[in-house]
Amino acid sequence: MTETGIVVSVKHGAAVVSMPMYGGCKSCGICIDGEGGHEVLLLAKNEIGAVEGNTVEIEISAGKVVSAAFIVYLVPVFVTIIGFMVGHWMTGGDDEALLPIVLAIVFLILSFVGVALYDLRLRKTETHEATVARILSPEEVEERNRSAHDTGIGE
Repeated sequence: MTETGIVVSVKHGAAVVSMPMYGGCKSCGICIDGEGGHEVLLLAKNEIGAVEGNTVEIEISAGKVVSAAFIVYLVPVFVTIIGFMVGHWMTGGDDEALLPIVLAIVFLILSFVGVALYDLRLRKTETHEATVARILSPEEVEERNRSAHDTGIGE
């Protein structure tokens, strides 16, 4: 996956890149929320030597995005279903029992807590998940801005 952003700082071979926030940004988990809720910040390997103010293309491992989406969306669904099945088993299949619904909700809440804890641990141990692929020329930046304006992206 490739994104475009502006380098806001550089330290120890890594660049902090500011990018516009899109629909899936809040749930992805790779980026950090920026100020005002309209941008996200991403820490990326900077092996090509981009400097503050450069507009750059960032490559994000598609595998990490897919695994993050799986964890955020599907794990809670599976855990909720398991909670319902456990409650159904505990009541002996009684169709009027509330226990399956209660356990489904409890398991759902626990799955959210588990996903949040896993995310915290991952953020501490993961290395850079993105790489600065290339620095865009002023002409490329202008063309992308014109393109985004023509299609209404970022408005």
